[in-house]
Amino acid sequence: MLTRLSRNFIQKGPRPLWACARLQSTQSQQPQSTVSSDTQAEFLDELKHEMDKLGPLSDSELQELEAFAGHHDEFTVFPKIHEVKPEEVVGFVPFGKNTYFVQRSATGNLPVYTDYKNGNKLVTEIRKIQGDPVQLRNDLQERLPFIAKKYWKVSIYSKKIFIQGDATKHVKKVLATTF
Repeated sequence: MLTRLSRNFIQKGPRPLWACARLQSTQSQQPQSTVSSDTQAEFLDELKHEMDKLGPLSDSELQELEAFAGHHDEFTVFPKIHEVKPEEVVGFVPFGKNTYFVQRSATGNLPVYTDYKNGNKLVTEIRKIQGDPVQLRNDLQERLPFIAKKYWKVSIYSKKIFIQGDATKHVKKVLATTF
């Protein structure tokens, strides 16, 4: 059927073949055209007249035409990115309360530092915490029971944890192995 239509159109000159599919389409959505509406209307009238000359379409020709008209709805193995929901991704865990992540530096080091505060008071500082710093503190306190709970402080707004004393090696070891 497409060969029959295309032969007639090629003999008369180059015309967009989608118009014949548009005529037979039963779908509500129509392909968009850049041709002006007057030129398009004339072309559609001429096309209708040509199709009347050819006679009615057979079932196989109609199926071929519908398949040709719907070529933009081809099956793909991978869905479009905006159609994928986070729950469908492998390894998805909702990020929110009671979840945290300690981002490493560009060189792959953990953001655990020692600093002197208020004169010569040594403090260990954990930075770059994403998520819930209180939950991270609680988990670290479970892993490091030899550091008393009174030495731990959490800055929720800056998302940092402060530990009085030098606990850098212990914290880095726990973060590198457990988390």
